[in-house]
Amino acid sequence: MKRIINLYNYNRIMNYLKTVFVTLGIVLGCSVVANAQTSGAETVAMADASAAESTVTESDASASRVHVWPEVSSIKIMVDVEKADTVQIYNAMGRLVKTQRVEKGQGVNIETLIPGLYTVKVGGKTGAFTKE
Repeated sequence: MKRIINLYNYNRIMNYLKTVFVTLGIVLGCSVVANAQTSGAETVAMADASAAESTVTESDASASRVHVWPEVSSIKIMVDVEKADTVQIYNAMGRLVKTQRVEKGQGVNIETLIPGLYTVKVGGKTGAFTKE
């Protein structure tokens, strides 16, 4: 039997992850989509939670972000650096899990990381990706 996370626990988890990412200096924009098993009351609560999120202008966010692609990967990510630099990867708990020196155009192998959300820091900029 599959275990389904109810809306209350889902929102608690998302709020915790937002706190972790904000602590690391990342603006996390989440959108919640109701599934077929969601009742009408939960859908309203989800809409209220989405509307309560703060917004940041594109120029504010891009000034402190590093471009990481693809956003979802299981083998390798690319990090946009102008010159050789050190890439630091943090898990959702804020723990440093990998450090690697990269050259322009060089990727970072993420095969050894467990699936989850990760934060990338290069210089003073941050980015994010999901490991499948």
